[in-house]
Amino acid sequence: MIVNPIAGMGGTVALHGTDGDAPARARALGALPGSEERMRRTLTVLRREHPGSLEVVAADGVMGADSVRASGLIVSTTVEIASGCTTAEDTRSAARAMCDAGVDLVLFAGGDGTAADIVGMLGTSIALLGAPSGVKMHSGVFARTPERAGEIAAEYLRAGDRRSTEETEVLDVRAGEHDISNIGVARVPRTTAGVQGPKVARADSTSADIRALGAQIAASMLPGTTYILGPGTTVGSILSALGLEGTRNGFDIVVDGAIVTRDASEGALFSHLSAHPNSFLVLGVVGGQGFLLGRGNQQISPRVLALIDDANIVIVAAQNKVDALQPPMLHVDLGRAEPHIALQGYRRVRTSPTRSTVLRIAN
Repeated sequence: MIVNPIAGMGGTVALHGTDGDAPARARALGALPGSEERMRRTLTVLRREHPGSLEVVAADGVMGADSVRASGLIVSTTVEIASGCTTAEDTRSAARAMCDAGVDLVLFAGGDGTAADIVGMLGTSIALLGAPSGVKMHSGVFARTPERAGEIAAEYLRAGDRRSTEETEVLDVRAGEHDISNIGVARVPRTTAGVQGPKVARADSTSADIRALGAQIAASMLPGTTYILGPGTTVGSILSALGLEGTRNGFDIVVDGAIVTRDASEGALFSHLSAHPNSFLVLGVVGGQGFLLGRGNQQISPRVLALIDDANIVIVAAQNKVDALQPPMLHVDLGRAEPHIALQGYRRVRTSPTRSTVLRIAN
């Protein structure tokens, strides 16, 4: 059990990660850690679904042992870390110790950076499973929700000699870069559903359909109305049609063909929407995963979403992204167990000026 206690802190304040000095900047902006709470949600389900005894090897304190004890499980062995430190080297040291201990499964809370640190030590020697807790989660090692991570872990550990795994990609955005890199390969529990696939960076954003869709939406924008444009190249086609240079990985607030706030934080979005009702939110779909929210776009929190009318949520995606979704569903992870009422059931996804499809949002 490994917890990166600072994972995800940069998400709501539009820092796009917790690398380098981002944790200190995130705290200064009012961000709060959430990975321990998400791991506790995972472990609560694991304890319920695996009633037999478990031998738990955990990193010390906030890096694992605290979450294990809070869930009611017993820590069999504690891996010491440097006092007060939560560095990448602490994660790597814990992973090495768990490899030496011969554990059957490494369960961790973090994002792509944490996964990369662990895989750098383990390779494919031990099965790995992530409780999604970071800002960037493009890798195929994460369960779709913390609760599902607990279910998959319990299922895998109960299987004993019948355990089955499969290899998947670990992806991350390296410091100073914008594009996703393949960091390595991990081995994850094989399951029929619940582990997300790796992000597919195949947006087809230069296709005529996507350019035309972006132009159509740009031309139909109402005067004096706020449009919140999310990350991704498909939504970016709207900015291109407007002749604007927005952020690649965040949210831009656009009014009357101009960017009012670039790369807006959760707080900035909430403040603007509180003063400007009847705003529109335009979201893209993460290729290969089907996520609308919760993967690199944590600026849209439950309280922000509550200020946007259900009918004003617009979903766009390149047709090849829709075709590649297996199963053909959309997903939302707002950091809590209960789904948001506006993002349930079936939603229209626009793929060109004249075509759309309908996909179900899985709870």
